[in-house]
Amino acid sequence: LLLACEGVLLAITGGIFSAGLILAVPMLTMSISSYFKEVVNGVPLMVSDLAMATHMGTIAGFMKPGMSFGACTIPAVLLVFVLLALTLLFARRPRRIRWYASLIVGLCGVLVLVGSANLPLTRDFLSGPEDEIQAERNDRLGFLLGMYSGVLDSAVQEPDAYNENNMNGILLKVKRNAASTQTPEVQPNVIMLMSESFCDPEAVLPGVEFEDDPIPNYRALAEEWPSGKFLSNTYAGGTGNVEMEVMTGIPIAFVGEGEDLTSLQDETAYDRAPSIIKAFSAQGYATEFVHSYTARLYNREENFEKIGFDKLVFEEDFPEDAEWEGPYLSDMALTEMLISEFENRDKSKPLLLYGLSMENHQPYYEGKFEESSGLDFSSDKLGDQELGSIDALLHGIHDADAALGKLLEYFEQCEEPVIVIFWGDHLPGLSMDEENTIYSELGYSSTADTKSWSPEELKRMHTTRFLVWNNYGAELEVPETVSATSLGVHILDWAGVPRPLYFQWVDMALEDMLLYRQRLYVSADGTPYYE
Repeated sequence: LLLACEGVLLAITGGIFSAGLILAVPMLTMSISSYFKEVVNGVPLMVSDLAMATHMGTIAGFMKPGMSFGACTIPAVLLVFVLLALTLLFARRPRRIRWYASLIVGLCGVLVLVGSANLPLTRDFLSGPEDEIQAERNDRLGFLLGMYSGVLDSAVQEPDAYNENNMNGILLKVKRNAASTQTPEVQPNVIMLMSESFCDPEAVLPGVEFEDDPIPNYRALAEEWPSGKFLSNTYAGGTGNVEMEVMTGIPIAFVGEGEDLTSLQDETAYDRAPSIIKAFSAQGYATEFVHSYTARLYNREENFEKIGFDKLVFEEDFPEDAEWEGPYLSDMALTEMLISEFENRDKSKPLLLYGLSMENHQPYYEGKFEESSGLDFSSDKLGDQELGSIDALLHGIHDADAALGKLLEYFEQCEEPVIVIFWGDHLPGLSMDEENTIYSELGYSSTADTKSWSPEELKRMHTTRFLVWNNYGAELEVPETVSATSLGVHILDWAGVPRPLYFQWVDMALEDMLLYRQRLYVSADGTPYYE
């Protein structure tokens, strides 16, 4: 297949060296990127990640200093350069390649590529077993052919029995079960706060002894207010997919491998997609999104306007004197911005205000912050470098907890009704090297190899914490476990916003399914399965 690509490029460029260079550089870059992604987040490069190729510089900043190449990487890079050098020497010899020879080579290359994608024998070989994940493809085929297999399987499959009659049947059932659309007596302001990598360190870091509680505010609030476990659709990264599933109720397993919830290829999808943001807007709410980072990742600036937000606030909109902690704006700066936006809102409308923090984003390493966390903890299972990473994590989580305390302290004094929903988007990525993570060293996971995890382990590694608070005495029905799929429906109910028919259907689906992502299906009773 690589030779076929080379033939096509040779026909286009007319030069052997240029064809090799055009092919080698992106292939090598993708391979190295995949290696680092697997070390940091536990999964290799996916076809959907290619949509973020223009943001590689930003993403590279999420790697901790001192991350080393794999043992085979340097020899592989040298081999590529040696081969390119030999190609250059060969191409410099005076020889003419006739146009018809180039054309024949190019056509042969096209035939090989088209045939590999369409002939049943090669297609079945490349596709492999049903529900094969990218890491398993790479193990079976190698990285480049594994990616090509992912491209071939990236189309969204039409569900069984998908036809107009069955869809109308679902619609009739949903309409029969539709709740009343009467406007509630109280229209509370709703604050949604998704906290970067927030979790309970005492739960996810067994073997670490804590003299100081890293999350005292959350723990005290959780004893008084409804709280529990949040099932994320991702581990160690991919915040954009969590927020999109919360807001749309679309399980990430439903999209093809060539895209994710933040990069749907249909340009009209986000305008047409139902969302809780649009549902709030339909009830007269002003809707606003505030993020203490740039708009560069996950197409937020474009997508969020389409799914219903009236106003978007990013890092560049924060005050010049906003506080920074480490490489990012602090969680306290985000809290102050949320309070400022609430105070300066259009008071003739209730407000849906969605905040997304950044301070606790990876990487985690000693020296990330100017000062240590100040928390007293110890572990005889970890070395100094790993303890430094944990201290950086605790610094971010402790600051997030303090910011949450200040936010609720402000709204406690507010005379208007307010609901605050707080949750962690995913567990932090605590990689050590290609073979180990802090989780595997402490026994919270069995291995750093995510494709080896059991369903129970997958569920555990996709679990963070959530909290629901209000200042007007509302007694809300809050389950012990919510998920990225179910949280949006619950928020509509807690705020008294009538569910659109689509979210009626999502609620019906939740009678069977709590979470559905590739290789992890959690049934309504909380039992995890591979499929």
